[in-house]
Amino acid sequence: MLSKIKLYILLELFTALVIGSWQYFQRGLDAAIMISLTILIAFSPFCLALTTPIVFKFARKFVDELGVKMELAESLIKLSYVDTVAITLKKVITDGNFYITDLIPEGLSQNSLLSYAASVSSESNHFLAKKICETAEHRNLILQTVAAFREVPGCGVEALMNGRVVRLGRPKWITSEKVEVSSELLTKVDQLAARGKTPLFLLIGKMVRGLIALKDEIDLDAKDFLEALKRRNFETALLSSESKKTVNFIAKNISFDNVRFALSPDLKAREIQLLKTHGKNVAMIGKDVSDLPALLTADTSILMRSDDFNLIDETIHIDFEIDQLRKFFSLMKISNRVNELITLNKKIAYLAWFLMIPPSLMLALESPPIPFNPFFAAIGVIIFAILIVANSFRMRNFSL
Repeated sequence: MLSKIKLYILLELFTALVIGSWQYFQRGLDAAIMISLTILIAFSPFCLALTTPIVFKFARKFVDELGVKMELAESLIKLSYVDTVAITLKKVITDGNFYITDLIPEGLSQNSLLSYAASVSSESNHFLAKKICETAEHRNLILQTVAAFREVPGCGVEALMNGRVVRLGRPKWITSEKVEVSSELLTKVDQLAARGKTPLFLLIGKMVRGLIALKDEIDLDAKDFLEALKRRNFETALLSSESKKTVNFIAKNISFDNVRFALSPDLKAREIQLLKTHGKNVAMIGKDVSDLPALLTADTSILMRSDDFNLIDETIHIDFEIDQLRKFFSLMKISNRVNELITLNKKIAYLAWFLMIPPSLMLALESPPIPFNPFFAAIGVIIFAILIVANSFRMRNFSL
């Protein structure tokens, strides 16, 4: 909006200068001043500048009362056009209360498997890594010192331990290089995924030495949220880094228009871009660092607030941070009202221009058909400004 207003100011200054200069040579200084002043007032973007601030001020108050973090009020306008909601699986559709269901070692004990996994995960803030470390601590296991730690979002973690590379992560990532893995473990991965569990391979050197499976349950509030989205005619898309079998098991009782699985962070963003290419206005709901590329690609980004993940990069702009999915509908209600009032305000501002610009330009004629002067132009601007302000104050009476 601000850039448009600057453009309009430049346009009115140019128009007033050109016509004023012409009138100075044609009819003298007094006529040039009167006509230029009338044009400056009639062309003024003052009414347009009033279309948003008051509405946004009241809207921000309602958003704050809702307990939603919003950086820019302009995000409400974008939200009002959303017709497709993309959502991640873990900790959004599921409740995020993970627990370890299976410890399947090869060539070492269960405690050693868990100790290695917790050691390599100890520097990660990922929710799965934290659960593994908590379980190891509960069993009073001793963790080993790690070096050269690296985390690959959506894949897993790796580090040096006793001079060997140790990895813990998704089977697809672990087996993307030449490693030794038994057919028994590969079979187990498929079986666990088919039961909705998240299997992770532990790689020591070049050999997979076991797997750890974790699980959480479907969040009933999330299920209600998705059903409400369908009733409101939103298109839905599930974007998950989990395997096809895991996603199918978890989402078998939930209807999605689009389901995508085994996605890296960049592939999630690509799926969002494809939806936008097909004319969809997409809101992305995520809760993890692996969702950031998709969040930043979406038309509207919504981050589920979490103790496991906090944005520390001030250059990253997220439209909304919410703590409950149902607050999406309250935000939509606010955004629709904001869009309605601002749209009407803009119509009033454009009507002011439509009624006042032509007679101000006609003053350049020797015999203007409509008598007009700076006083009439100023009265017109004031009247239309009052109408815009009065309409904006209707936001104050909004009710969730």
